[in-house]
Amino acid sequence: MPDTLNCAGAPYDPRMSTVATTSTVKERSRGRATFWAGIGVCLIGLALCVVESSPSRLIVPLYAAELTTLGVLLLLWSVIQRPSVVRVVALALIAALAAFQWYILVSARPSSYDGRLPNYDGPARAGEKIPAFRSTLADGRPFTEKDLQQGTPSVLVFFRGRW
Repeated sequence: MPDTLNCAGAPYDPRMSTVATTSTVKERSRGRATFWAGIGVCLIGLALCVVESSPSRLIVPLYAAELTTLGVLLLLWSVIQRPSVVRVVALALIAALAAFQWYILVSARPSSYDGRLPNYDGPARAGEKIPAFRSTLADGRPFTEKDLQQGTPSVLVFFRGRW
């Protein structure tokens, strides 16, 4: 009978030693890079959306929803690799953000929109004479339809400006 006792007061037997139950560093870090990559991709999409937003430009930031969706997929892979409460909560929050972004993008589009521009019904038509107009060139000189009738090939570019 051994002469030493363990912490419970029972005789110590070296054959009955316990194994440490703490997880290894490799197991704890499994999926960590994927988790932070998912968070980072989502934040990059949001940052680009903020940078692109200005009162003078009206754009639809489709890439923000795409990057957030990619972030959701990376977070999902991270949760599959090693589930934890923090990862599941981050996945749920970013998935809700991605769903909201896609909802806004899809619902803001008219139901009759098929991706093409409507047919042009303006005053200038192919094969017809250009109606009378007066404009200004970029250098400030006046420009009219008579300048186009001089026989030299010309290209008109209509720039609608920024909204």
